[in-house]
Amino acid sequence: MEILLLRLDRIGDFVLGIPSYRALRQAYPRDHISVVVPSFVAELAKGCPYFDEVYIFDALWLLPGQPLWHRWQSAWKLIRFLRSKKIDLLFDFRYQSRLDPMVAGLSGAQQRVGYDLGWVSWFLTLKVSQPEAASHQVDRNLHLLNEFGVTASDKNLELWIKEKDHKTAENRIPSQTLLPNVPRVAVHVGAATPSKRWGTESFATLLYEIHAQTQAELYILGSEHDLAFVQDILDGLRCPVVNLVGKLSLLEVAALAKECNLFIGCDSGTTHVAAAAGVPIICLFSAANEVEVWKPVGPQVRVLTHHPECSPCRSHACTRTDGYFCMDEIKVEDVLEEVKTILSSQKSKP
Repeated sequence: MEILLLRLDRIGDFVLGIPSYRALRQAYPRDHISVVVPSFVAELAKGCPYFDEVYIFDALWLLPGQPLWHRWQSAWKLIRFLRSKKIDLLFDFRYQSRLDPMVAGLSGAQQRVGYDLGWVSWFLTLKVSQPEAASHQVDRNLHLLNEFGVTASDKNLELWIKEKDHKTAENRIPSQTLLPNVPRVAVHVGAATPSKRWGTESFATLLYEIHAQTQAELYILGSEHDLAFVQDILDGLRCPVVNLVGKLSLLEVAALAKECNLFIGCDSGTTHVAAAAGVPIICLFSAANEVEVWKPVGPQVRVLTHHPECSPCRSHACTRTDGYFCMDEIKVEDVLEEVKTILSSQKSKP
């Protein structure tokens, strides 16, 4: 049987779907399972052992600022591709855009499973009711499978870091020998939208204070899109920092994070990746999304956030005009206190 998953969304969405992919493989151990992902998720998908094949497609209707005609063209292009594959069973995990169930419904698959978004879901063979509002994204993904009859008892995340990723990360670490008990702290400054990003001054102050109070070796991480932002952070910073922004892939970041005592990041896909790798996490979470739905999952995750009356705004950038910004409510001293608590607890372990 040919099974295909539509997973057209962001890095965090893919990571939080890992228990679902595992459950599907356990239910269909001998069938061919493929997945469609955007280009920036391909690295993770190709490393996942639960897929036999990975297709790459960047859905224009999910990108901001795209003209309506381009969105429809992109959807039709994917429909034509799916219809050429003779799929027996298709799952579409998204429930935010009306084009998603339409693409799934017109895919030509014999069985088409997706969320019910009204009339656009008419061509689905199984229309699944919307998940509960407060349920976490891991459970929302599993809800789609549960309605089809595939259940999962294991909700743990996992990641598949290769030896070459570890070697690349090791080569990025300075060769000098650390003093005994000197911790390593990775700080990821990126975020998908301005509404989720902490300020440059806050990051700079945090880096300085972590080094001043713990003598930690600091690694600053991000994508090429964060280079200008990072330069503003590093200008005038009076402590040593290893700048790895734009130099590592997702799995290399995960490998590096596993060598660290702590990972600090905003609500971003990379923070979800680090959490899935089992690294202690401090997540600086904006009010743009629901914390209970989108918080990172891992054995040692701490989330710092505030809940203003405008949350969740789901905005690309803060739309308030009164000078308030929810990320400014996350104070450096609060993050620093969490840092010291986590590092102290590690020292006390035998």
